[in-house]
Amino acid sequence: MPRLPDSGTRSVTVLARVADGRAAELRKALHGIGTPFAHVPGVHFARLVVVEHAVAQTRPAVWGRRARLLDLVVHGGRAPRPDDLPHPYLLMTATVDGPAERFFAGLRALGPEADAIWGHCAGYPGHERAEDFVRFFADRSERADYTFGGAPDGTVAELRDAVALRRRLAALAAAGDRGRIPPLTFSARPPAPVRAPGRSPLPLDDIQGMVLRGYGHHHAATHLFLRFTDRPAARAWLAAVAPRVTSAADVQERPNRALHLGLSHDGLAALGVDGLDRFPEEFRAGMAAREPALSPGRATEPWTAPFTGTEGVHAVLMVSATNPDILGAVVRELRAGVTAAGGVEITGTSEGRRLREPGGTFIEHFGFADGLSTPLVEGYDRGAPEDLLPPGEFVLGLPDVDGDRAGRELPADLVRHGSFLVYRKLEQDVAAFRETVAAVAGHFAGGAGDAAAALVGRGRDGRTLDGCPVASHVRRANPLDTLPGGRKLSRRHLMLRRGIPYGPYLPEGEPDDGRERGLLFLAVVGDIRRQFEFVQTEWMADGNVFGRGGEQDVFTTAGGPHARVLVEGESPVHVPVRRPLVTCRGGEYFLLPGLAALRSLT
Repeated sequence: MPRLPDSGTRSVTVLARVADGRAAELRKALHGIGTPFAHVPGVHFARLVVVEHAVAQTRPAVWGRRARLLDLVVHGGRAPRPDDLPHPYLLMTATVDGPAERFFAGLRALGPEADAIWGHCAGYPGHERAEDFVRFFADRSERADYTFGGAPDGTVAELRDAVALRRRLAALAAAGDRGRIPPLTFSARPPAPVRAPGRSPLPLDDIQGMVLRGYGHHHAATHLFLRFTDRPAARAWLAAVAPRVTSAADVQERPNRALHLGLSHDGLAALGVDGLDRFPEEFRAGMAAREPALSPGRATEPWTAPFTGTEGVHAVLMVSATNPDILGAVVRELRAGVTAAGGVEITGTSEGRRLREPGGTFIEHFGFADGLSTPLVEGYDRGAPEDLLPPGEFVLGLPDVDGDRAGRELPADLVRHGSFLVYRKLEQDVAAFRETVAAVAGHFAGGAGDAAAALVGRGRDGRTLDGCPVASHVRRANPLDTLPGGRKLSRRHLMLRRGIPYGPYLPEGEPDDGRERGLLFLAVVGDIRRQFEFVQTEWMADGNVFGRGGEQDVFTTAGGPHARVLVEGESPVHVPVRRPLVTCRGGEYFLLPGLAALRSLT
C-alpha cells in the first residue's frame, strides 16, 4: 500500500538499538507497562517488540524461474546467510493520524513511562526536552508502506465519532417512547480538607500561604496588576512588600487578611533576574501566546486590559480579607506604597467577592456550591495514602508524583519552595447558561435541576452525581477511572484551585442585566504544561480521549449553531450551546516565589 499523506493516517516504524546488556530488562519493562499508547492522541494501532534475532532465510519448496535467477545472483548458488543482528533492537510500529513528528511529540505525554521504555535504548535523551525527544525517534524512523488501520481514510476522532453515533442510535432505538432521563441520584458532598495533626515536615515558613490552603473564611479579595518601569525602584518596592507576604505557617492562625505576590516571566526579566532561559517554554512565552490552544477558535480576541498590549503584566498582588473594611485598608496602604516607590505602576485591578445563597452556602455565579474537590497534599492534609499527592506537585524543590524533585532543571535559589500560578479571568454568561439548561430541562425527569447537574457533574449543593456523565465539566476536569490508566493517570494532572467570584449575582428568574460577572480562576501547580495546559487542551478543548471526537467541554466551547454536548443516559440528550457560557478575558502565568527567594530579589 502506498505511503499515506501527512494530512491523513499514516504508518510509522521506528527501530531503536537496545543498549548492550539491556534487552532482558527491556522485555521485563514492556510486560509491565500495560497500554501506554492509549494515552497518546491519534493512535489507531501501535505495538512494541524487542528484536534480537532475525528469522533465518529458507528457500521455498516451489518457486518460479525469476525467483531462481534472483537467488543465483544474490547467493551465487550457496545457501542463504543468516540475518544475524549485531545488536538487539526495539521495534515500534504504529498507524497514526497526521505526520510522524506529531505522534513523536505526543509520546512525550507518557513522561516517565516513555523513559521506562526507551531509556533502555542507546542515545535516548529522556522526555524533558521536546526537540531532542522528537529527534531521537525521527532519526530512527524507517519507511513504512503499510497500515494496520481498518479504515485508513478515517482519523481516530472520526472513527470514535462514528462509534459514538452508532451507540447513540442504538440507545435511542432501545429507549423508544420511554422519553426522559430518570431522576438523577447523588452521593455525599466531598469533605473539606482537614489539616493533618502534628508538625508538618514541609517548610511552611518559606511557602506562600495560598499554595497549601485557600482562605475559606476570607469573603473579599482585590488583585492589583503591576508593571515595573525602573529596576532599582522596583527592587526597593519589593524589599518593602516581601516581609508582608503571608506564609503557609501564618495560615494556621486563620489571619483576617493575607497578601501574596506573583511575578511573571516579563516581571522577573524587568527585575534583572538571571537564568530565565532555564524556565519552561510556556512560562517564558506567557499565557497570551498559549491561548490559541487553550481557547480554540477564540484565542486572545476577547481579552481586555490589563492583559492586552505588548508590555504585559509584570506582577500581581493578591489581597484577601474577612470583610471589605479590612480589605480596603490594606489595599489603600499598598496603593500608597506603589505611588511612593516610583518605578512601579498599577495597570489594572480585579475585585472578588464570595457569593452566599440564602441557605448560607457559598456559590459561584451558575449557582453551584463553590470551593470543592481540591486535592490533598501529603505532609499537610489528613487523608488516606491513595488520596494524598506528593507536595512537589505544587511546591518546587520537593518530590513529585514521579519521585523527582519538582523543577530540578530551574534555578534552585529562585524557585526553591515556590509554585507556579495560573491566573485567568473567566467571564460567565449566566443568562446563556440558564437558557441552555431550560432548553433541555424537559428531557430530564428531575427538570432543570437535573439538567444543570448533568452538565456540571454535581448537584447545586455540591453533592457528587452518581454515574457522572463523561460530558460533565467535573469529569472532563478530573476523569478519575473513566480513562485507560485510571486514577494513576488522573492524579498526574490535578491542580490546587484558589478562585473567587467577581461581579454581582444575577438572581434566578431575572433577565440579563448586562453587567460583568464571573470567576477569578487561580490554580497552583508545579508544572504548568503537565497540569493546567494538559487538562485544558487534552480534556477540556478536545473530546477525543473520551470517545467524543471534537466535542469540547460545555464551559470551553465557543458555542454556535452546531456546538452541542451529549449527555448519556437511557435516552441520550444533545444539549445545544448557542453561545459561549464562559469566556476568558485575560490571564497570565506567574511564579509565586518562596519567601526566602522573594527576599533575595530585593
